Amino acid sequence: MENPLLELQEYDNLIQALNKGKGPLQATGTLDSQKVHLMYELGEGTAFPWKLVVTYDDTRAKEIYDDFRNFTNQVWLYPAKDLLFYSADIHGNLMTRQRIAVFRHLMEDKGGVVVTTMDGLMDHLLPLQYLKEQAITVTSGQVIDLNVWRQRLTAMGYERMAQVDGMGQFSIRGGIIDIFPLTEEVPLRIELWDDEVDSIRSFDPESQRSVEQLEKITIYPSAETILTKKQLEAGIERLEKEEKEYEAALRAKHQIEEASRIRGIIKELTEGIRQGWKRDGLDAYIRYFCPETVSFLDYFPAGDTLICLDEPARLKEKGETVEQEFRESMIHRLEKGYLLPGQTELLYAGTQVL
Repeated sequence: MENPLLELQEYDNLIQALNKGKGPLQATGTLDSQKVHLMYELGEGTAFPWKLVVTYDDTRAKEIYDDFRNFTNQVWLYPAKDLLFYSADIHGNLMTRQRIAVFRHLMEDKGGVVVTTMDGLMDHLLPLQYLKEQAITVTSGQVIDLNVWRQRLTAMGYERMAQVDGMGQFSIRGGIIDIFPLTEEVPLRIELWDDEVDSIRSFDPESQRSVEQLEKITIYPSAETILTKKQLEAGIERLEKEEKEYEAALRAKHQIEEASRIRGIIKELTEGIRQGWKRDGLDAYIRYFCPETVSFLDYFPAGDTLICLDEPARLKEKGETVEQEFRESMIHRLEKGYLLPGQTELLYAGTQVL
């Protein structure tokens, strides 16, 4: 089939400039329906295995993702977190699942297309290498210590149940480990012979019947903020230190109610972490536990990524809006003693991202 794009001088100029490492480049005059075709071809015509497409809102991101699927299966949608309502995430597992699936592709694949929105680049994340180190790979014949596994899976954000019926859960009965990773469509069953892996298979949770026999599996964390014991201890120390200082500052201004509110919140949080039941919702405190956070942009290999900005002016606008809403919400909650000052640093500024 003829490709009309290849006959355009402007397209050829774009390809040549990209291959020489010149940029940023601007392409104007393309209709929304033509943009994905152009982005796809530019990726194919240049030496960039990864493409990151950044747009201005969720609806447009979904359109771009759907259009890209006409050209390739190697395309994934990366949803932005609700930066205002971290603790009240109504999406539950679904959003975490989509985001971790993208992280998995970035760790395992050689290339592909990721579509996201401007605010998807604005939150602080743990470095990708760190998430990679948290994953567990299991192969047939491997020796497993059940006690170590129980602790490891709990630390990775999995919830222990009597029987697995939902994502992010695991159960251990005798020599059988059932686990439902966020990156899989069905749960996995690891059967042991004494302490050695005898078989690994996926199964249907309703009928309990095997779906597929496997030789090897990799289990990724079921939460984005998975922390080591050392990180948790250091984070608790930072939290308690800042809480004392902020509480004293509020009391000095005679804001007694606010001072006792922040004290109660941080006390409950730190006690929950120490006792081991508080593992979710730590994203809002990520900078206390991991000061060396990164942006989603840092997950992409620098020289191997073509970044396409859909409507740059609207991206700038979106960044400013998100920042302003975040700042207003944070200032209000900070004054009322619901937050610590350090929690207002959860966002990369729009200009910084651009």
